[in-house]
Amino acid sequence: MLQFKFGPILLLFSIYGLLECTGSLEIERIAIPHDASPGYTLKKFQCMGNLFSLQPSDFSENFAVLSDGLLMITKDVSHLMNRPVTLVVHEELPTEETKDHPVSIHVIHKSKLLKFSKDCYHGSVFENQPAGTVVEGLQTLTASKYPNHSVSYSFISGNEDGSFTIQKPEVNSSFVSILTNRVLDHEVQADYELLLRANDFNKADSDEALVKIKVKNANDNSPQPIQEVYSFKIPLDTELYSVIGNVSAVDADGDQPVYHLSSRHPKFIIIPKTGQILLINVPEEKSYRLIVRAHDNKKPQRYSPDIPVFIEVASKELLFEPEESWEDNSVETLIRSKRSVRPTQSYDYKETDGHTVGLTILELEKKNPQEMFKIESPNRWVDVRSNGEVIVKEVWDYEQLSKDKFIDFWVFVTGPGIAEHERQRIIIHLKDVNDEPPYFINRPLPMQAVVQLNAPPGTPVFKLQARDPDTDNSIHYLLVRDRTGGRFEVDERSGEVRTRGSEQFMLDKEYVLYVRAEDQSGGLSQYQSTPEERLSIMGGKRAPQFYMEKYETTIPENQRKDSDIIEVRAKSFADREIRYTLRTQGSGAGTFNIDPTIGVVKLAKDLDYEDLRQPKSYSLIVTATEDSGGFSTSVELTIKVTDVNDNAPRFELPDYQAHNVDEDISIGTSILQVSASDLDTGKNSQIEYSIERDDFTIDNKGIIYSNKRLDADVNNTYVLTVRATDMGDPPMTGTATVRIYTENKNDEPPKFSQDVYTPNVDENAGPNTLVTTVVASDKDGDNIHFGFVGGGTVSGMFQIEERTGVIRLINGPIQLDKDKYELNVTARDDGSCCRNGALSTHTSTALVVVFITDVNDNKPVFENCESYAPQVEEGAPSGTLVIK
Repeated sequence: MLQFKFGPILLLFSIYGLLECTGSLEIERIAIPHDASPGYTLKKFQCMGNLFSLQPSDFSENFAVLSDGLLMITKDVSHLMNRPVTLVVHEELPTEETKDHPVSIHVIHKSKLLKFSKDCYHGSVFENQPAGTVVEGLQTLTASKYPNHSVSYSFISGNEDGSFTIQKPEVNSSFVSILTNRVLDHEVQADYELLLRANDFNKADSDEALVKIKVKNANDNSPQPIQEVYSFKIPLDTELYSVIGNVSAVDADGDQPVYHLSSRHPKFIIIPKTGQILLINVPEEKSYRLIVRAHDNKKPQRYSPDIPVFIEVASKELLFEPEESWEDNSVETLIRSKRSVRPTQSYDYKETDGHTVGLTILELEKKNPQEMFKIESPNRWVDVRSNGEVIVKEVWDYEQLSKDKFIDFWVFVTGPGIAEHERQRIIIHLKDVNDEPPYFINRPLPMQAVVQLNAPPGTPVFKLQARDPDTDNSIHYLLVRDRTGGRFEVDERSGEVRTRGSEQFMLDKEYVLYVRAEDQSGGLSQYQSTPEERLSIMGGKRAPQFYMEKYETTIPENQRKDSDIIEVRAKSFADREIRYTLRTQGSGAGTFNIDPTIGVVKLAKDLDYEDLRQPKSYSLIVTATEDSGGFSTSVELTIKVTDVNDNAPRFELPDYQAHNVDEDISIGTSILQVSASDLDTGKNSQIEYSIERDDFTIDNKGIIYSNKRLDADVNNTYVLTVRATDMGDPPMTGTATVRIYTENKNDEPPKFSQDVYTPNVDENAGPNTLVTTVVASDKDGDNIHFGFVGGGTVSGMFQIEERTGVIRLINGPIQLDKDKYELNVTARDDGSCCRNGALSTHTSTALVVVFITDVNDNKPVFENCESYAPQVEEGAPSGTLVIK
C-alpha cells in the first residue's frame, strides 16, 4: 500500500523517476531563466484535434496548457530556481487513446544559462606537433562565464577520426581548451570543422558552437629524388649545350625543388629550376660521376639526399646489359648488382605503332590467370593496366628516346603463390621511321674558320658536322654556292672543307661558302636536308667568336649577391687564352661583374625590382680578348630582372566610411568601393579582396555589397576589416577598416513584453475591474496603439485602453461563467520614428489568458425544509436516528 509520507507530489516524482530509469517514459528536460514572465512558452505539443490537460500537482498551478497544446508559465517561477519540477501533460487522442508526457522543468538563473559567446570559433595548429598540443586562437572558448560551473563538453560531429580532444577548464577558470589527440598532417587534411556541444550536469540546458581548425603547413618534407641513381649515355661528339638528361625530385609540401651540383664541374651544369643537365665543354671518352642535390625555398631549407648521376661518354653504341644496373659505392667506383626477377621480356615495334594514346600495344605474359601488374615507376611513353595490358601514354617519338632507342620499364607482379611482389623488366625496341631532317651541330654559329695564307692544296680548314635523328640516314655534305672562286672543296661523306689550288690566300680577305647537309637514305623525292648555312673563312687571322650571337637570361630580384648568373664563352681561332671584360650600356653600372678567365657573370649588388632607380633589364657588352695582343670581339648580354612577391597590397585609405545607409536596402546592394594596389608586377600584383563578416560581400573590384538584412536598431555602425591578398607565392595581405553607418527605417514591429499574459479575475468582479496591463515596445521608437484582433477596443466582457494597454472589465453587466477567457491583443506602431514611417506601419499580437477565480459567495441551502418532521422518543439511547 502506497503512503503519502512526504506529500503526493514527491510520490509523483518518484514514480516518474522510476519510469525514466526503466525506460517506460522518456522525460523531456527544459531549462528556463528564473525571470521568465507569465506566458513564457515552454513547449508546443503537436495538436491534431487532441485534447491536452495538466495533471494536478503541488506546482502545476504555476503552469498551464492551452487548447492548442501550448505549455506555458502562468506565475512567477523564481522561487523554483534550482528545484527541478516534473509536470505531466495528459493527452487524449480522437481514438480515445491517452498519452502522458512527463516534462522536467529546471529553473536556472539567467546568467547561468549556457551560451557560447560566438556561433563560430577559429583556431589553428601546426602540423607534426605532438599529441596534446593546444589549438591556438580558442582562448575564449566557453559556454559559461562562471568558473567551476558543472558543464560537460563533447564533439557532436567533425571528430570522427579522433584527431582532437577536449581539456576541462582549470581550477577557477571557465575556459576549455581543444588539444590534438594525434600528430596531424597538413598534406592529409588541412581543415577541420567540429561541432561542439555544452551540457549542464542535468542535461536540461545546452548550447552548440562551430569550431573551425586550420592545420598550418610546416616545411617538414625534404625534396626526394624520383630515382635513387640516374645514369645517362652520350656519344663523344654530342653537341655542346645539349640536354644530357633530367634529374627530378618531388616535395610533399608542394614546393618546387631547386637543383644544383655539389661542386662546379668543367663539363656539365644543371639548370636550377628544371634539373636538366647540359653539356658545356667537349667531353672525354670516359665515365663521369656527378652529385646533384635539391632543396626547397622555405625556411629552414631542406635538402634532398645526394643524387648520384653517372654519365658515360663513348665513341660507339654502348652495350646493353638487361639484368644489371648502375649503383654507387663509397669510393666512387661503378659496381654491378644482380636482382632476383622474372626473365626480361623484349618486344619489337615500329615508331608508328604508338601513334594513338590509350591504344593497347601488348599484353604481358602471366604464369597464373589471376596475376595482377603495376608499373614500378611512371614512364613517359607507356602505362600498365592491372590485367597486364600495356597502353600508349604519349605518342611515341623515336627521336626523343634515349640513345639506345627503346622503352624500358619495370613492373610489379602479384597473385596467387607470390608471397611478395615479383619484378619483371620490359623492353620495347622501336624501329625508326625516316621522318626527321638532318641538322648541323657545329658550334659556335655562324660557322667561321681561318686559312693560312700559304696553305697547300688539300689543307683541312673546317669540318661540317650534321646529325639526323632517324637511324636509317645517309648524310651527304654539299657545296651549294661557292663565292671563293673555287678555292675550297667539300668532302661529300666526311664534311671536311679543304683548300684547292696553289695560289696564296690574301690576308684579311673573307672567303664565303654556302653548304648544306642532305639525308640521301631514300629516293630522290624523299631527300631531306638542312637549310643552307654560310661558312666564313678568313685569310690569316680573325677575332675570337662567341658561342652564341647574343646572350640573354632572366634572374629574380632576390637573386643572392655574388651568385653566378651566366657563363659567356668565346672560341680563339689562334688557340690563345682569352680574357673577358664587362661594361654596361645605359644605367645599372656596377651591378654585375665577370670572371676574367672563365667568363662567368656574377651579381655584384642587391636588386630591388620596385626601386625606380634600378632598370628592369640590363644591357651589357662582354668583350673577349686574346692574350699577347691578339684580337678581341664583343657580344651583347641582356639580363632581365623579374619581380618577386615581396610587397603586400596597400589600400588607398586606412579607414573607409559609408554614411546614411538605409537599413532596409535589398541584399546585394552596393555600399562603397575600396581600392588597394601592389608595388609588385604581374601575378604578384593581382589582388583578391575578402571580408571577415558575412553581413557583407566584396567583389574583385573592391565593391562591398550587403549580404544580409541590416538592422540599425541593433547595430547602427558596422565595423569590418577588408583584406587585399595578392596572387604571389607565398601570397601577401594588406588590410583596411571599413565603417558603415546605417539609417533607421520603420521596419520593426512592436514587441510585447510577453507572448502570453495570464491574469486572474474573481468571478464576482464588477464593472471596470482592472484585469492586467499589456506592455509593448518598438525598437524604431514609434508610438504604440493597442486593440483587439478584428479591430476595436472591446472584446466580450473586456475592454482595452488604446494608449496605455490597460485591460479592464467593461462598464456594464458582467457575467463571467467560464474558467478562462482567451483574448488576442494587438499593438500597432504609428511610424513616427522616421521620415515616411507612417507609410509602412506594423502590428503585433499577444495572447491574454484571463483565469477566473472561484469566490466563496454561496451559503448552503437545505432542500424540502418544510417536510422535515423529526421525532425522538423519551429515553431513546444515544445514537438513535432522528431524521434522514
